[in-house]
Amino acid sequence: MIPNRRAGWAVMGVVAAAVAAATVGLAVAQGTAAKGKAAVKPARGKARVNVPVKKGDPLAPQAKEKDQAAARPPAAGTFHFRVKLHAFDDTTLVTSYYPSRLDTNSPAVMLVHEKERSSKDFEDPIDELKKLGLAEHLQSLGYAVLTLDLRGHGANARRAVSDREWAEMVDDLQAAYQFLLDRHNRGELNLAKLGVVGLGEGANLAAAWAYLPGGGVSTEGRVTDIAGLVLISPLPKGLDLNFTTMINTLAPRVPVLLMAGERDALSHEAVKRVRANVEKVRQNRVELFPSSLHGYKLLKLEPRATSVITRFLESTVKLKSAEWEPRFNLTPVVYTDIEVIRHATKAAEKDKDNAKARAKEKDAAPGARAMEKDAAPKPRGPADARKPGARSRPTGPDS
Repeated sequence: MIPNRRAGWAVMGVVAAAVAAATVGLAVAQGTAAKGKAAVKPARGKARVNVPVKKGDPLAPQAKEKDQAAARPPAAGTFHFRVKLHAFDDTTLVTSYYPSRLDTNSPAVMLVHEKERSSKDFEDPIDELKKLGLAEHLQSLGYAVLTLDLRGHGANARRAVSDREWAEMVDDLQAAYQFLLDRHNRGELNLAKLGVVGLGEGANLAAAWAYLPGGGVSTEGRVTDIAGLVLISPLPKGLDLNFTTMINTLAPRVPVLLMAGERDALSHEAVKRVRANVEKVRQNRVELFPSSLHGYKLLKLEPRATSVITRFLESTVKLKSAEWEPRFNLTPVVYTDIEVIRHATKAAEKDKDNAKARAKEKDAAPGARAMEKDAAPKPRGPADARKPGARSRPTGPDS
């Protein structure tokens, strides 16, 4: 069933291109005036992008401020975009895009949450990362990061998702990939340096997307853009595909990191079955933790989890030798409802804490300022010079 759906991506791409063409006309007419929202179309049809496209970019943060005259673009790495991405069947998927400061040299990472959770898992602060979420932490290291709420989850319309619909979410990852392709052609990242991190069922979903024909593959004939695949707490079976079969196929051609708790029975079993084949390849890694934590909980609470992920991505995705070059984009996607989300900087947080501390001290000692004022020495004036015992001071040029 799934391979047949993937064969239909080309047809959906034609439909998406037609929809995008109609949408961009409306977007040009309306501009970005309506409450900071915009509808845009990525690179058109078969037109080849010869240079990074930046002028008139609808994701330009300064265009989204209410007072554009006084607006200043936030510094690189201090904000992200929240965007509604339109999948190939026009289902809207809430995504968050964290641009990198490295432009065409930037690696990219797609983060996929587990079933019954949301992309907020990648925003939640983690102690090991000094209270940053994984998405913001990776952005601080120079990665462009994309998270998405899968259909029926998170900020999307919440509803029960059938097993068949879960299988269809492979197409949603492909739509997210096409969004990254648009950002690649705008010179914001290098899609040839792509990493994917999946949790729980999201790990199986990411593996299926990489395994099936067309997943993570540009229309220019590359074998794959995926430079690193991180699968945390995968399950033995998902989307009617056997995890062992997928990983034994992927491990020789895509760098893979598998992570699981040793007391997480299902995930440990899935990883143990493929460990020997995975570790035959030098870049691949298998990390088992003395824990029963699964998926998001393993990511957030296991002390070494994020450092293991970061080291793997640094050695595979970021260090991959791949020059930026423009791409054909035959299946553009539409994205709308763009918001700029500013991050609280450490300096701002420190200033806020200091201000609170000063206010607390003043409240605790309301008479402190009055006592300080009374104790301060008073300046001497002419009247003081006339008092008994006061000594006059020469005022001539030699004084």
